[in-house]
Amino acid sequence: MIRRLRSASSAFRRNRQGAAAVEFALLVLPFFTIIFVILQISLMFFIETGLDGALIKSARKVRTGYATTNGWTISNFKNDLCANLALSFSCSSQLLVVAVVITDMSSVPNNPPTTNGVLTVTEQYTTGKSGDYVLIHAYLPWKPILPMYNFAGAQLKDGTYILGAASLFRNEPS
Repeated sequence: MIRRLRSASSAFRRNRQGAAAVEFALLVLPFFTIIFVILQISLMFFIETGLDGALIKSARKVRTGYATTNGWTISNFKNDLCANLALSFSCSSQLLVVAVVITDMSSVPNNPPTTNGVLTVTEQYTTGKSGDYVLIHAYLPWKPILPMYNFAGAQLKDGTYILGAASLFRNEPS
């Protein structure tokens, strides 16, 4: 009986069938977790870069006087910005814009967009006149695809991240 157990245990140790399946089962969860986190971070940076580019395009219409001449409101500005954004993810309903005229550098608003994990942005839209300095901030709440992975640590209480862009320019003379 003991001899049979010894031969069976040595045969079990020599048999390598199924080892790859066991190794795959052990590594598949960490592997796919890393892949999905990389994809999520890449998508987040892609959208944030797109938001920055879209803000630059829309801010140029303010700088050149196009927005003022055509009587743009904050809604028009947001629609134009969202139209320039490649992946909008309900941009027009969630986008927050603050456009203020800067009289001197001491009047630059330095308010954080969040307070205690809650987005607290009061929208404004003042484009000024010819020669004015204008600062435009755009904030876009973004819900991550995999909310279980907190990779940046800067989430709001509801689990969203704030993607932001800013543009400071001087209006062109008319």
